[in-house]
Amino acid sequence: MLAGLLFALLPTVTRYGQEARPYAFATLFALIATLLLLRTLERPSLRDWTLYAAAVSGIGFSHLVSLSVLAAHAVLVIAAKRRGDRIAAYAFAAAVTAGLSAVVPMLAQGNTQSGQISWNVTTTADLIAYPQTLFGASNTLGYAIIVLAVIGAAVLALLPASRSSAAMLVVWAVLPPVLTYVTAGRLHLFLPRYLLFTLPAWMLLVAALLTRLTGTLNQRARGGSPAKAVLGAVVVFAVTVVFGWQVLPSIHTAKQDLPQEPDYLGAARLVLQGELPGDGIAFTTGMAERRVMAYDLRGHTQPKDVLMRFTPQQNGGYNATECEAPVTCLAGTKRLWLISTATNGNPFSAMSTPAEATALQKEFTIVHTTTLNHVAILLLQRK
Repeated sequence: MLAGLLFALLPTVTRYGQEARPYAFATLFALIATLLLLRTLERPSLRDWTLYAAAVSGIGFSHLVSLSVLAAHAVLVIAAKRRGDRIAAYAFAAAVTAGLSAVVPMLAQGNTQSGQISWNVTTTADLIAYPQTLFGASNTLGYAIIVLAVIGAAVLALLPASRSSAAMLVVWAVLPPVLTYVTAGRLHLFLPRYLLFTLPAWMLLVAALLTRLTGTLNQRARGGSPAKAVLGAVVVFAVTVVFGWQVLPSIHTAKQDLPQEPDYLGAARLVLQGELPGDGIAFTTGMAERRVMAYDLRGHTQPKDVLMRFTPQQNGGYNATECEAPVTCLAGTKRLWLISTATNGNPFSAMSTPAEATALQKEFTIVHTTTLNHVAILLLQRK
């Protein structure tokens, strides 16, 4: 419970839980697969091994780096084999093979697109800042979490009953960043957001330390006194409150727009407030603006995208096809909203084609300009 509370309070959980990117799903499937494996090793069944194989596929489809959690799973299987389980190793190998076989075609295709991440050049500074960027808190708090987790692993390793759990959590938390860092020069995969699936392991190690210190784990089986239970509850509550207080500013920041991203939501609100029937809308670079504004204007009557000939849906891709004759396409439009992300002070400079910029400047005059974060909203009136 304590690990779950601490995990929920991590600013990076807030930050990436909001995004339509795969990192939250990678964390989810890593957790599901780990839980399924633990239960299957306790009570083996064909159904649970099949579900585990499906979870492995989910890990791979979410993010390939998160497949390194399978090394931590192998630790559990080896421990089970040493305890006399003669089937676990073979079942694990079969389930992993079945799960990965579904991912291989995507891996083969993705190998041809390595240029998408070749920009990620890792430096020593990235490694030093890793705790801060992984947990989303201050660097001091990030390093404190790691120190507590290391001590927690040592405490668990001292107890024979929990040594395999300690080893599994350490491999889960440490191996992925080490592996991606040493191969960063070739694979370019050392990015904290690629490693968010290790967060549960770090939190479990910290929680294990704190709860061991108060004697709350298995306290009923060991005849623990009610005073210990009360002390454990107090510690859980106090740690959660203190940790939440420390990360609250970072959580607030994680809920805000990124500094470098345009405030499209603000732009959409301005358009909705000032829109009149018959208004048109146009965009500069086209792809991002069209998609985001279509999302932020959903549920409302949207101005006609006058410079779009074919929609992205019609093209079967992300890009729309621009109008080949802008003057003709603009005919009949008296007012136009221009969403511009140009950075040089000239809102027309980032238009998809020079002909579009020329037509807008020739046919329309600027009535009003509102500048938000990295985006300008221009209301144009036909001359």
